[in-house]
Amino acid sequence: MEGFMCFEHWNRYVSTILLFVATLNSTSAVTHYSVPEELEEGSVVANLAGDLGLDVKTLVERKTRIDIIANRKYLDVNKETGELYIVERIDRESLCPAKTSCYLKMEAIIENPKRIFYIELEIMDINDNAPHFRRDTIDLDIAEATQAGERFSVSNAVDPDVGSNSVKTYHLSESDYFTIEIQTGRDGSKFADLILKRTLDREQQAVHYLILTAVDGGMPPRSGTASIVVHVLDTNDNAPTFDIESYHLSVMENSPIGSLVIHLNATDLDEGSNSDLIYTYSLYTSEKTQETFQLNPNTGEITVKGMLNYEDFRIYDMEVIATDKGASALSGQCKLKILVEDMNDNHPEVSIKSFQSPVSENIDLDTVIAVVSVNDKDSGDNGVVDLHIPDNMPFKLRESSDNYYELVISEPLDREKVPEYDITFTVTDRGSPPLSDNETMTLELLDVNDNVPQFPQSFYTIRVMENNAPGALLSSLTAFDPDLHENQYLVYFILEKEIANTSMSMLFSINPENGNLYALKTFDYEIEKEFLFHIEARDSGSPPLSSNVTVHIIIVDQNDNAPVIVSPWRAHGSVVEEKIPRSTDKGSLVAKVIALDTDSVHNSRITYQFLQVTDATLFSLDQYNGEIRTMRMFSYRDPRHQRLVVVAKDNGEPALSATVTIKLSTVETAVKAYSDMTEVPLEYDIFSDLNLYLVIGLGSVSFLLLITILVTIVLKCQKPKPSKAAAPCRNSVTSERNSTIADSTLVSNDAYWYSLFLAETRKGKLVVRQPVPKGSRYIVSSIPRSTGMSESSGSAPSTLQSGAVYSIKYYLTVAMTVKPSVTHYSIPEEMKEGSVVANLATDLSLDVKTLNQRKMRLDIIANKKYLDVNKETGELYVAEKIDREYICTKMLTKNPSCFLKMDVTIENPIRLFNIEVEIMDINDNAPHFRRDTMHLDISESASSGERFSLTNAIDPDFGSNSVKTYYVSESDHFDIEIQTGRDGSKFADLILKKALDREQQAVHNLILTAVDGGVPTRTGTASIIVRVLDVNDNAPSFDKDKYIIDVMENSPIGSLVIKLNATDLDEGSNSDIVYSYSLYTSERTQNKFSLNPENGEIRVKEIINYEDLKLFEMEVIASDKGANSLSGQCKLTIQVTDMNDNHPEISIKSFQSPIKENEVIDTVIAVVSVSDKDSGDNGVVDLHIPDNMPFKLRESSDNYYELVISEPLDREKVPEYDITFTVTDRGSPPLSDNETMTLELLDVNDNVPQFPQSFYTIRVMENNAPGALLSSLTAFDPDLHENQYLVYFILEKEIANTSMSMLFSINPENGNLYALKTFDYEIEKEFLFHIEARDSGSPPLSSNVTVHIIIVDQNDNAPVIVSPWRAHGSVVEEKIPRSTDKGSLVAKVIALDTDSVHNSRITYQFLQVTDATLFSLDQYNGEIRTMRMFSYRDPRHQRLVVVAKDNGEPALSATVTIKLSTVETAVKAYSDMTEVPLEYDIFSDLNLYLVIGLGSVSFLLLITILVTIVLKCQKPKPSKAAAPCRNSVTSERNSTIADSTLVSNDAYWYSLFLAETRKGKLVVRQPVPKGSRYIVSSIPRSTGMSESSGSAPSTLQLLDVNDNVPQFPQSFYTIRVMENNAPGALLSSLTAFDPDLHENQYLVYFILEKEIANTSMSMLFSINPENGNLYALKTFDYEIEKEFLFHIEARDSGSPPLSSNVTVHIIIVDQNDNAPVIVSPWRAHGSVVEEKIPRSTDKGSLVAKVIALDTDSVHNSRITYQFLQVTDATLFSLDQYNGEIRTMRMFSYRDPRHQRLVVVAKDNGEPALSATVTIKLSTVETAVKAYSDMTEVPLEYDIFSDLNLYLVIGLGSVSFLLLITILVTIVLKCQKPKPSKAAAPCRNSVTSERNSTIADSTLVSNDAYWYSLFLAETRKGKLVVRQPVPKGSRYIVSSIPRSTGMSESSGSAPSTLQVWKNVNYESVTHRYSSSMFI
Repeated sequence: MEGFMCFEHWNRYVSTILLFVATLNSTSAVTHYSVPEELEEGSVVANLAGDLGLDVKTLVERKTRIDIIANRKYLDVNKETGELYIVERIDRESLCPAKTSCYLKMEAIIENPKRIFYIELEIMDINDNAPHFRRDTIDLDIAEATQAGERFSVSNAVDPDVGSNSVKTYHLSESDYFTIEIQTGRDGSKFADLILKRTLDREQQAVHYLILTAVDGGMPPRSGTASIVVHVLDTNDNAPTFDIESYHLSVMENSPIGSLVIHLNATDLDEGSNSDLIYTYSLYTSEKTQETFQLNPNTGEITVKGMLNYEDFRIYDMEVIATDKGASALSGQCKLKILVEDMNDNHPEVSIKSFQSPVSENIDLDTVIAVVSVNDKDSGDNGVVDLHIPDNMPFKLRESSDNYYELVISEPLDREKVPEYDITFTVTDRGSPPLSDNETMTLELLDVNDNVPQFPQSFYTIRVMENNAPGALLSSLTAFDPDLHENQYLVYFILEKEIANTSMSMLFSINPENGNLYALKTFDYEIEKEFLFHIEARDSGSPPLSSNVTVHIIIVDQNDNAPVIVSPWRAHGSVVEEKIPRSTDKGSLVAKVIALDTDSVHNSRITYQFLQVTDATLFSLDQYNGEIRTMRMFSYRDPRHQRLVVVAKDNGEPALSATVTIKLSTVETAVKAYSDMTEVPLEYDIFSDLNLYLVIGLGSVSFLLLITILVTIVLKCQKPKPSKAAAPCRNSVTSERNSTIADSTLVSNDAYWYSLFLAETRKGKLVVRQPVPKGSRYIVSSIPRSTGMSESSGSAPSTLQSGAVYSIKYYLTVAMTVKPSVTHYSIPEEMKEGSVVANLATDLSLDVKTLNQRKMRLDIIANKKYLDVNKETGELYVAEKIDREYICTKMLTKNPSCFLKMDVTIENPIRLFNIEVEIMDINDNAPHFRRDTMHLDISESASSGERFSLTNAIDPDFGSNSVKTYYVSESDHFDIEIQTGRDGSKFADLILKKALDREQQAVHNLILTAVDGGVPTRTGTASIIVRVLDVNDNAPSFDKDKYIIDVMENSPIGSLVIKLNATDLDEGSNSDIVYSYSLYTSERTQNKFSLNPENGEIRVKEIINYEDLKLFEMEVIASDKGANSLSGQCKLTIQVTDMNDNHPEISIKSFQSPIKENEVIDTVIAVVSVSDKDSGDNGVVDLHIPDNMPFKLRESSDNYYELVISEPLDREKVPEYDITFTVTDRGSPPLSDNETMTLELLDVNDNVPQFPQSFYTIRVMENNAPGALLSSLTAFDPDLHENQYLVYFILEKEIANTSMSMLFSINPENGNLYALKTFDYEIEKEFLFHIEARDSGSPPLSSNVTVHIIIVDQNDNAPVIVSPWRAHGSVVEEKIPRSTDKGSLVAKVIALDTDSVHNSRITYQFLQVTDATLFSLDQYNGEIRTMRMFSYRDPRHQRLVVVAKDNGEPALSATVTIKLSTVETAVKAYSDMTEVPLEYDIFSDLNLYLVIGLGSVSFLLLITILVTIVLKCQKPKPSKAAAPCRNSVTSERNSTIADSTLVSNDAYWYSLFLAETRKGKLVVRQPVPKGSRYIVSSIPRSTGMSESSGSAPSTLQLLDVNDNVPQFPQSFYTIRVMENNAPGALLSSLTAFDPDLHENQYLVYFILEKEIANTSMSMLFSINPENGNLYALKTFDYEIEKEFLFHIEARDSGSPPLSSNVTVHIIIVDQNDNAPVIVSPWRAHGSVVEEKIPRSTDKGSLVAKVIALDTDSVHNSRITYQFLQVTDATLFSLDQYNGEIRTMRMFSYRDPRHQRLVVVAKDNGEPALSATVTIKLSTVETAVKAYSDMTEVPLEYDIFSDLNLYLVIGLGSVSFLLLITILVTIVLKCQKPKPSKAAAPCRNSVTSERNSTIADSTLVSNDAYWYSLFLAETRKGKLVVRQPVPKGSRYIVSSIPRSTGMSESSGSAPSTLQVWKNVNYESVTHRYSSSMFI
């Protein structure tokens, strides 16, 4: 910095050079300045404004700026003063690295007018950088064998400064071994060489540390240092040495393989690979020793490799060599002697001589299934062996002779318990420690068909809903058979049983393979209510076994029968006509409607309602008995004819109904005018036979009631006698079946208990059982199933006892005689097959004739079968050629003997002989080497006399036949020396006689021959290949010492400059050469050229520029990779050849982007300058742009161009332009450059939206869904962004005061057109409006399109018959004269249809006609005319049913019934109006009720008597022991509950506890024979028994099985859906629950398919399969569909999957969406109705009746009528409910002749809809009336006689007495009896006089009342367990809240099940409200 500070005393050090001045639009002269580097920021360089002649005041206005070319902005102009100043500190070294001169080129640009000035700033160097080395530490590796004077290159220092400020000299720290020598390069750079002054010794000093300092020539000088670390490389000059030369070791025989024997340690003073040692055996070590001991070559550890056997070998000798890994390897050796110590090392052996498997499971005891022999090679105690098998097996060992044992069966076998046995024979000797061996054999048991199939239940109750689908699966009845294969394969079939000549197989079918039970027909509850039959399961064994199960099919009723009205009777569809006196009093019975329903009791409950009544204030209807009575007297205003429509509705779900129409006519009671109308009085005897029987019955019941009261009093006064009996034990129950349960053990003498406990084995327990002869008892003990009996079990060990005595048979086996002596033979090896060894039969004294019969066989121990016996001659012969070396390989090293041991076995009797054959050796094997070729690597520096071990030869023969000597082929360099090992084996060493030279001969080939001592002799040879290892003694050398090369500048990077070649006469790594630069080569040169270190290629690394440097010098060193590396070097001079290498350059001075697409032509959008550093033609450049663009270049000055617009722009055609400026010089070859700029065009809103069509016609079917998509009207705008964003809307147009936006909606974003309402063709047929699309530009542009909506008609309106008019469903009555001529008009049917012309064409047809020959119907106009005259034979009344049908598809229709009555035309006496007298049915309603009441009272009396008798007759036997235990309950049902276990002989308890399993408990149950008992044990369901429970602790772990079907919270869902709902609306969430776990719990929901009118439910509704959410898929219309009934199924994911379904009832709720339609008086659309009435009409006369219909529901369709307009409000009145218009007074002469009435009919909806009708009344004068009113006389008689009154009084008295009797009985029963020895009665017991007991929510009763009561409770959310029992027995009905398990948090007290008055049962806790019994 001091050098820099010398410039500070100048205020400004600037040298200004004016090169050239010219006056042009752009100045081309260059202004030159010079400044030193590192000037501070803000330092002023020069006054630029003054130097350039610029006015300082205009610098800001003219936007003066500095543009530094190709550099950062180091300088800027102060626009206030015009000075050029430093903006950022300038570092010359970073700006111009490795350059002697450094310049900054700039341009000063000003505008208005635009001028450019060129400025050049030279940066001067200062000494601001100290020298530094590229690496702070220089590491050198020098071998200790390097000679003094050797040179080593070190890295030179670098100084970024130039000239005298760069590196000048180097200094080295003091050292005895090293110095430096400074060298100067061609470019003047300084570097140093390190020179070795004296030889290095690594053992004295391994590392040398030096400091190298570089100093520059600046003032003051700067310096930099680097550390030199010299590592002395080792030379292999030290041989390895062992700690001891000879070792003596002892090792125990049978030492574990891998155990350590010794860890040898050799050391080497060298380092690295020269000190890394490898341990190997020498060739003096025998192969046997090497196979026995493992030598780790890296660590020197000797471990046991093979098994050591004292008997085979006792001493092992070996020699170990340690060799280092140096290039010239050195070695050392030691000797070892290993002594083997003896131990007990022979294991006993087991041999299976015979074995029988498999065997049948019913095999006899003492049967021999195996013969086993044992032996041990040891002697003494080590050779004595013991054989045993596991204790827990049904087998035993029986010794037959020495070391021979038989395995016999000791206990019966059962395959179902244990299918196979793994029998392990374990033999153990008596040595120390003892040794053992084992052999395992598997005994398989063959199955015997000894198990009958078993069903899980003995009784199946299956409920089947009537009207089931044929083929429906009812249940799966699967049995289980523990046998195997065909004994296990079950076949199911139905045991035939005929019911009403119908076989069960015709009603039901069972799958014979899996037991699935199917229904073959559809059942009807009203025809058949239940079926009882048996299913048999039979296995396929021989003989087959079978079992059966009882199946009880219960048909469950459905509400499938509508009520049938039986009274009053009428023909189908006809009207019932009744006449009543007009003077009838209030409350009089008018009629009684009786309906019957054949469904079950619940569904057949019928209620009655008025559906329609003329006057609701006049009549009342009893909803239960159907009686219609008058609510008041008739008045003169009441019409003569009353019409009552009564509906009878049953109680089903959904309810069914029937209707009856009663037409009441009132008749006057005045004096009759005509004699033919007089009625004959009714004559009958009021005291009929029926009444007599009623009186007799009443008297009998009264008498029986009196007797009952007397008997009750007598019984109550008696006192029971005390009795003595032992107190029942807490855990013991004595049954009437002569059986006892005590401490969980049952002793019984009948098969019931045996069967019961047999079933217990399938419920988690093991039961020991055995059939016992008749008269004996069973003792059955239940033990928890486990692998064995636990000593900690709660119960005492159980014993199976029997009174019968069994004889046990033992099978005695004939003792075997075994001959222990050994017969010895000797034979030579390799004898031919078939050669006779000896006559074995003779030697063993056996009869040759009996050998076949006695099954003589030869068993060779532990070898193949080399010998066999000829059973014809008794000779022992060779069966297979024997090779002694193969058989006795392990004995050759110690014992020359080789033996084959055999056993000869014969039978009848069994005898065993031991044979021993000695195999003698022959010279049949030649010596051979382990490897045919031996490779030796010997360094050429090895000295003469050195030994090398060779692999010895092996001869399998023994003794003199083995290897004797060796020979080697002739050689000048090698010889052998024969050695003898301790075991007598021969081996050879190779001796080096003369030093080797690799360069003369690299490989020596020798032949080694081994010769044995046999006669004749045999030999074996091996090749010895000696490879001479190289020593690095030749340095690399180049082809030339100096190279001169020419290279073209700008040569491509990577191009080859020269390939250097150096050679080395050595081989391997010593000849591998590495090329590198020497430190004399400058860093700049190394940066320009790369040197490949592997192949010596020099390539261009960086671009070579002739202008930068013309000449490069370098020095290359070639070094080999030897341990003591040698090297050679050469020098290179590279000359650069000049070429045109500077490309022209482009500079964008200004650029305007984006621009609007409507810019004007000739607008300048860019200014570009071009330049080229070359001169001459190479520096002349041309600039151009592509031709196909709307732009052009305009030259503004030298090398400056303007880019202007030449043609109009359009963004929609081309949104942007990529403008490429290409500049090309005129050199050879020419060079070019280009620059691309992107010109973006901004959008202008110049395009209107465009529709694809100008007119859209859209057809829409009427009754469309609101919100339905009609069409998509999409326009297109080619503009961008907001100019392109379109908004759609409907151009408003009102039609009938309705805006289009109220009818249609368009999505403003995408143009989707939707209907907002449901269109009706009958109301609106088409719409015409406009849709406009408007963009979002400014100003916005728009276009519109015409839309024509055409409503297409559907046939959705049925014809409406408007004439003749009649009330809904009623009959039209017409009268015509009987003398009517042929062709006369009888009536005219007019029907209207509001559909379109095609659909509304109506045709008329007769649907029914009394006489088809009498009337004709015109099918087009509906006129009914006579076809002929009436005859006297034609009936007076004719019934015509006419149907009016439209022309739609499908066609709709309406019918009208016309009842024609013919009348005479003459004056009639009204004889035809005389009525037939009433024929009274003597059996009146009152008598019927009396009979029912009498029967009910009698039935209740009988029940009372029976209950009283039963209660009194039950007398508990007193006991003499302690009070009964609280946990024991004895019932009169012959059942006992003791310690939570129930013993009962009736099905009730079975049913009760069966139900308990569904309440969170596990119940063990089993059906038993008739008359037997149940034992049912209830255990709380949990993972284990709680310690707080009353029973002993036990653990019950339950793994989940998919045994629970999914359960819905409700069995029936009713969902109300409002009509006109939105499609996709959520209706409800139907979620089921599955108490199983994991995949058994995961539920999937789906809809069970059901088609309604060809529509699947899945097309109407959708359910989410994961969560059960139910959705509607369409919009519902109440008027079309009112409800849906289908099923939802929930299925779990178990295997197999279980499922359940629930019924869903969708009710469509009506909306008021239909306006009333006025059907009477009929008129054409919009026309006026004209009516005529007599002017003399009386007050209150009916003028007209307005009838309007509304298709909505009842609530919305209630119509009220009002006057909207009336001419005279005082003249007419309008009934708001029935629409009747009546006169309020007589007409006067002042009243106008024409009256105008406007009536509005309004419905009851919200909001209300209405319709109007205009009636124009005209008054006319009246004619004289022809006939007077007809008067009728009512029927007079009093049906309620005195006798009936007395019967009612008597019935009431008897009922009252019966009630008193019941109350007295209850009081007597509730009195407390005198205390006895037993415990006090339980506080939780209530005994009723109905012979029933309610105890803590449990009912015990013997009558059906309670049964039906609790049956009803199940329909209120509770579960009731019930079971019918035999006659005279009781019901026990327990009501328990339905839940998954019993809750302990219930609010009620713990409930107790009480069966008897003084006993309670507290094992079950219920949560139940006591209000149930209230």
